[in-house]
Amino acid sequence: MGTKHTALWPQIVPSRTCLSCDVCCRFPEPDSFLRPWFTAEEITKAVARGIDRKHFPDSNGSQVHVVPHPTGDGYLCPAFDPATSHCRIYEDRPLDCQLYPLAIMKSEDGREVVLGWDAKCPYMRDELPSEIVTHAKRVFGLLERDETVELLAQNPRLIGRFQEDVVILRMLPKLTARLGGMQAGTAHPFTVAERVRLEAACGLVDTPLAHYAAPPHLLWKDLFRYVWTEIAGTFCLFAEYADGVFMPLPPLSARPNREAFASAFALMRARNHGRAVSRIENVPEEWTTPLGSWGYHVKPKDPDYLYKTVDLVALAGDKYKSQRAACNRLEREHAVQMLPFQNGDREACLVLFRAWSQQKQTKGLNAFGQQLLTDSEAAHREALTHHRELGLVGWVVKFDGQVRAYTFGYVRSASVFCVLLEVADRSVHGLSAWIFREHCRAAAERGQVFINTMDDSGLLTLAQSKRAYHPIQLVANYIVTEA
Repeated sequence: MGTKHTALWPQIVPSRTCLSCDVCCRFPEPDSFLRPWFTAEEITKAVARGIDRKHFPDSNGSQVHVVPHPTGDGYLCPAFDPATSHCRIYEDRPLDCQLYPLAIMKSEDGREVVLGWDAKCPYMRDELPSEIVTHAKRVFGLLERDETVELLAQNPRLIGRFQEDVVILRMLPKLTARLGGMQAGTAHPFTVAERVRLEAACGLVDTPLAHYAAPPHLLWKDLFRYVWTEIAGTFCLFAEYADGVFMPLPPLSARPNREAFASAFALMRARNHGRAVSRIENVPEEWTTPLGSWGYHVKPKDPDYLYKTVDLVALAGDKYKSQRAACNRLEREHAVQMLPFQNGDREACLVLFRAWSQQKQTKGLNAFGQQLLTDSEAAHREALTHHRELGLVGWVVKFDGQVRAYTFGYVRSASVFCVLLEVADRSVHGLSAWIFREHCRAAAERGQVFINTMDDSGLLTLAQSKRAYHPIQLVANYIVTEA
């Protein structure tokens, strides 16, 4: 920012007005939201001009920390000299200061970004002078330039909250559209109606990871508030919970979009107010090299388990001896049927889920496993209620006149089928192995070459169970954060 922009941004308030003003650069409270925002480049320039770095809590961009007024009345920007009423870094003052008394802020309903004039400025008179309108028009043209829009998108804290004493002059359409609504209030709720849109975007990414589909997200709508928007031409899905906002998927495109990543992190950073919540999950391994080169921190997440479908159907050889024996025993002892899930099976499946949960609890679960089990009930209920709208393939196992097991999965791609949920009466030996094999058999008949059983959530017993089926690959999965 700094010097290279000084000539770009026209000024209108004469210096004699500024020098006699007692508003700018002064603040009644140390945490005033009116403190100027400095971008990373502006911080570097301010420090080079003698402003102590301690006044900037985040070198990537932050509001400046103010200092007590020497008279004891309020607080001052550390760059302001109260003896002369001059700015010590005037030639490199931040964009936030260069624009004033114009202000960029959200509209009252939060849906748009607007340009306004701060009525606290003494240059403002009872009626809006024509020269201010003309000045605002010139600044509007600069604000709508692509490079300025990108700068503001990467520093969304430059966009203030709505203030009643700021006179709105005009809306900033390009910036409103660029921010995609997370900041400007136009993000869209992610519902079943957007399933096709999300999955079309997921199809751009060449990965077998299970989360690149709608069901793994739509099932958890009771735990997270999902919204979507478009950033730099990519589909972006955000999830919000008590701790803040994160992205369960990266901005979706054929390859990592640097602009979209930067803007998405900027939006999350602004929404999370500095909390260490901002992250992008389920990033494929192929993307980690460019993301690392851009300065992001990349760390592994629990991998997905990928199998050959034919192996899980045949269960051939010594390595599948125990699973094969379990299936054979079940067929000897019960007249077992696997049937497509019907809406009429819902209540019986819910009863089974509660019994299955109790069986798992009596076997002993740690606190994390217990929480996962508690949270999963809403997801199972959603699948049982809306399986068709979610695009799920469901089956039930019946014998002795009862539903004894059920399972749901979905087509991830032409070659990959994902097993999403599985519940089987734990008192029936071999039932879990049998329903899993038959679910895989149905996938094989549809032409799915691979089965993805998702990750193990860090649970040792679940990991042991998945490894017992000999995956051909542990599909690497990563979480990306800002360094």
